[in-house]
Amino acid sequence: MRKNALNVVVFIFLAGGLVFLWQYAEKNWVPKPAKKEDLAEKFVEDLKKRAEEDAKIVAEAAEKKQAAQKSLTAAGGGLVVAGELPKPKPPEPPKIAAPKFGGVDPRVLAEAITNGIFDYTARPTLIALGKDTFYNHFLLTTQGGGVQQVVLPKFWQADRLGREVKRKDENGTPTKVPLYLVPGVTYTRSKQLREEYRVPDLVPGKVADPSGLAEPSYTVFHYPTPDDKNPDPFLGTTNWTVVSEERPNEGDHKVVFEKELGEPYFVKLRKTYTLGPKDYHVGLRVEIEKLEVPGSVKGRGQLRYQLSGPRGLPIEGEWYTSTYRVAITGWKDAKNTPRRQYEDSASIGLKRGGEIVTRGENTFKYMVVANQYFASGVAIDDTAEGPAKNPWAYVRATTEIPLDKKQDPNLTHFDDITVRAASETIDLKPGEKVSHSYLIYNGPSKVGLLELMPREGNTEPAVSKDLVKRYKDELILSTLTDFRSDTWIGRFASSIYWTELVITTTNLMHMFLYYINSAVGSWALSIVLLTACVRLVLLMPSRKQTAMSMKMMEVQKRLQPEFEKLQEKYKDDMHSYNREKTRLMMQHGANPFAMMGGCLLLVAQMPIMMGLYFGLQESIFFRLDSALWIDNLAAPDMLVWWGENIPFISTPEDIGSFIYLGPYFNLLPILAVGLMLYQQAKMMPTSTDPQAEQQRMMMKMMMVMMAVFFYKVAAGLALYFIVSTGWAIIERQFIPKPKIDGFNPDGNGTTANTYPKAGSPNGKSPTAADAVAAAQQKSKGLLGRLRERLQAKMEEMQRQADEQAKRQIRNDPNRPNGTTPAPGTGPDNRPNAPRRDKKKRKK
Repeated sequence: MRKNALNVVVFIFLAGGLVFLWQYAEKNWVPKPAKKEDLAEKFVEDLKKRAEEDAKIVAEAAEKKQAAQKSLTAAGGGLVVAGELPKPKPPEPPKIAAPKFGGVDPRVLAEAITNGIFDYTARPTLIALGKDTFYNHFLLTTQGGGVQQVVLPKFWQADRLGREVKRKDENGTPTKVPLYLVPGVTYTRSKQLREEYRVPDLVPGKVADPSGLAEPSYTVFHYPTPDDKNPDPFLGTTNWTVVSEERPNEGDHKVVFEKELGEPYFVKLRKTYTLGPKDYHVGLRVEIEKLEVPGSVKGRGQLRYQLSGPRGLPIEGEWYTSTYRVAITGWKDAKNTPRRQYEDSASIGLKRGGEIVTRGENTFKYMVVANQYFASGVAIDDTAEGPAKNPWAYVRATTEIPLDKKQDPNLTHFDDITVRAASETIDLKPGEKVSHSYLIYNGPSKVGLLELMPREGNTEPAVSKDLVKRYKDELILSTLTDFRSDTWIGRFASSIYWTELVITTTNLMHMFLYYINSAVGSWALSIVLLTACVRLVLLMPSRKQTAMSMKMMEVQKRLQPEFEKLQEKYKDDMHSYNREKTRLMMQHGANPFAMMGGCLLLVAQMPIMMGLYFGLQESIFFRLDSALWIDNLAAPDMLVWWGENIPFISTPEDIGSFIYLGPYFNLLPILAVGLMLYQQAKMMPTSTDPQAEQQRMMMKMMMVMMAVFFYKVAAGLALYFIVSTGWAIIERQFIPKPKIDGFNPDGNGTTANTYPKAGSPNGKSPTAADAVAAAQQKSKGLLGRLRERLQAKMEEMQRQADEQAKRQIRNDPNRPNGTTPAPGTGPDNRPNAPRRDKKKRKK
């Protein structure tokens, strides 16, 4: 018994010691796998540490080499170093994935990282496509075989305030910075708008520190099965093999990438990029070939791929722009009619993705991400045949906000977005191959403006007319701008052909301004001359309308005592007062209905004003063009910086609100509204008529509201309003003061009508019909006759309405003996008695 007890005690001590030893070994000796949520942070830390170690190793090797050369030279003088000193091998970096992969299920990615499926030891390599003379510059990347950066050297970069970005060259001279349409680097938006622009200079070659790179654009992902909703990140995150590079001095540049997918797909994917010198697109051909290897059979490993769009398009002029980042999908329906879906970043981020556009009977044409002036996206090659002509099953815009983060409700418009297209299921036999061709467009959103780009040597267009026609008509990229709004107002405007009229006028404004600028060499002066041309075209109707308004004002001024008598007589009946007032004015040769000509004149100018407005909103020529103190004709004039600390007016948190005016004081909108108020004061003088005075006050309030609306309008458009209003004011000064016949002041200071009675029957004063008849006899021209007929028709309608009102008063059963019954009593002397039917009374 004692022996067994001793054994039990020894066993307990040994078991406890083994448990303690195991816990200690597990805690200190056994390596632990990294947590999924710590992989991204560890990846960045390891990259920085590896970069520091690499730099230190290179520096030490250089020092040792110099020291060895010095010692050898000092010892022998003529000794020759046979070879380079061996460089120490850098430590192996961990096999950890990049921290973000937009559109990929994070659970699939985390599981793949944990299981060691992906190998990210090799840093990506950047490959240049295009040279200085090309209209597009690309930096491709081996990561996913995608596009890392897109630069448009024919356009200049603007910052968040809408000003041109400049940097100093080697000599200290400020130089312009080309437009980085796809920057290719990560960017964190700061709170303050006024910040220094960081030029995303990337160079070809192996990337030393990939932590600052953004996720590549135009990458390809594959779905594990055709029914999966989330793609596998493998193809878009691993490095592809560069098969060939072609960069002839004359001709197209070409780069080819390849990547293989193993079991159960057994396919090889090839991406070929082709860039022409004068193209605003790069050709992309995606080829998928089924390998002839054991296990490769048709029906097994069916493949669907996803093609992603661009990322990180810049937003310029954040405080005044109305267009941030938008996703646009274009297609043709079964009737071959162009259609599009337009979604902004705010709605896409709120719903964590845009609306899915399925193929159905539609034929997809493009998917694009655009800002106010430029667009980048994928268009299906219009020369493709067969299934390759419509390879997408659906298209959807997606937000690039990480799934573990929410949208900032105060900054919804600044979220990054992209577009993604999922292909139809591909099932190939061993040795069979399928090819899909695309055009990656990078250029102005208004593609028609490429035809007006400055010519080279005045011999040929900068961009081929056939190429621009292909962009506009075959790829229907013209619908990026020349399309109706997707709201009910846009649909209604399109149904009455107002949209087509505005689009046509906008294109005419672009053309006229281009030709005027070609002659005078200044876009600001071109706006002034275009305004003068518009006013000259409308000179005759505008002059007649101004003369009529002046006559109307003079008649009202002289009839003011009579109006006061009418107001006193009909103070409780405004309808009768207005009727008698109109009749009195027409008897003295002033027709109030003729004032409708001013509305018609405004309607005639409306397409021109809207065309110029939209032209300035989308013109790449007015963008960053300067005049006087104006740095950007397509932006507010930004005269004085008053800061970003004025509550509700200029604080960054209030961007997008109604009363937000921005960090600048703009002079041109104030001048434009001031001239309009002066013109209104001349056209609508003070009056004792309360109704007229009320209208006058409402017009003033509308002008003040217009000042708020117009405060952030483009300087070019404000210049148009200033010149147009100033022209109208000067034009009024050259119109002689109207002579009003038939007014003879009597002894009481009132006016007695001595209007000629020859044209009136029975020698009485002329009636309204007599005045209209006399005016019709004097009217000349088609427009004059149409106007007079419209006036006569409206007067007849007014007369019929008056007679109908009188009949209703006479036939009112609640008004016996011409008196008004007491409230609440009816014909039966009962409160609220119902009206009895006449047939029942007869019975």
